[in-house]
Amino acid sequence: MQVKTCDEEMDFMLNGWAMYQVIVCRLYARSAYYQSGGAFGFRDQLQDSLSTKYFSDDMLKNQILKHARHQFEEGDVEHWWHDETKRGIRTRFSDDLLWLVYSVCEYIEFTGDICILDIEVPYLVGTPLSSGEDEKYDIHEESEVKESIYKHCIRAIEKSLSFGENGLPKIGSRRLE
Repeated sequence: MQVKTCDEEMDFMLNGWAMYQVIVCRLYARSAYYQSGGAFGFRDQLQDSLSTKYFSDDMLKNQILKHARHQFEEGDVEHWWHDETKRGIRTRFSDDLLWLVYSVCEYIEFTGDICILDIEVPYLVGTPLSSGEDEKYDIHEESEVKESIYKHCIRAIEKSLSFGENGLPKIGSRRLE
């Protein structure tokens, strides 16, 4: 995809520099203004990787597969993690897990590759958050349970189905129980 405007500097930014920043700063270095610790962020990096489909649909596919491996058997996900230590933070954020579903849908719509749904990846196991606990930084091990990306998406959707008294979905940092 190439953009041509009346401003040469804008063309330079849109046709190379912006994608370079996404790939190098956000996906590889993991060093945005608010993410200087080098962690992988479940929601943030899936959002960032969506733009890579125009450059390399394999890059988006690989991010989807990587992030699916950071979903717990219960359907929730690590909000962020460090691969080197197997440590990450389990939270009650209700939107993180649905970014996996959205990214898979975008990938399939863009590429037509429905085979991604059949790829099996393991879940994580970890101590669930106790009542009144909003987040917990801990070591999370790979589960022996391995399922298709399709089933990972189903678990995420089922975990997110929580509605308030007016029938509206609950969002934010709420109990995902």
